[in-house]
Amino acid sequence: METDTQSPLRFFLEIPAEPSDATAPINVNYADVERSENNILRWMSYLPEDCIKAMIDMGWDVTT
Repeated sequence: METDTQSPLRFFLEIPAEPSDATAPINVNYADVERSENNILRWMSYLPEDCIKAMIDMGWDVTT
């Protein structure tokens, strides 16, 4: 019995019927900005740059 067979990858994406030209307004909460900045500065003292970038990409700078 062969156990290393591969099954095809399936992707489930919802593609909008029409592209939207409208952009949502951005609400800036300055408390969130300050907290994000403090988080990043603290991380910079002990984490490598690529880790910090990954954490920012995942939104951890704002949610922690």
